[in-house]
Amino acid sequence: MNSIIKITWPSLKEEIKVKLLEDINPDLCEQIKNTLPFESIQSHAVVAGKQMYCPYRLVTRLSDLTYENMNEQPIGRMNIELDFQYLAINYGPMTEPVPALPVGQILEEDIPNLMQVGEKVWNNLLYSDDYLIVHMTLEGRFGDE
Repeated sequence: MNSIIKITWPSLKEEIKVKLLEDINPDLCEQIKNTLPFESIQSHAVVAGKQMYCPYRLVTRLSDLTYENMNEQPIGRMNIELDFQYLAINYGPMTEPVPALPVGQILEEDIPNLMQVGEKVWNNLLYSDDYLIVHMTLEGRFGDE
């Protein structure tokens, strides 16, 4: 299984791809795939470090989940927060040593672009009143190749 999600920000004219971590949290990744395509509003964490997030609704009763410490994760890790209902992507160092549920890893070749997107999202939070829409689609589904 090598499922890839394409994430796009139309107003930023940006796109990255993330490989689902089906070897770490397979059932959770399967549930995420079943919610796609998905659209949300992109935001940015204020105190956690270089992390952007978007509201994401996923109701699950899974109990066999693998966690990682967020501040020890590689750049480009995508996590889901089930209690607060959001998907987060770390695009740089994280400052909070809290447990996180990893569900994806940005493709290595997209990390430089991810860092630029993160900075644009941060600047949008600080200096703009515009909402940033984010789209997520499963590559290869619904004609997305």
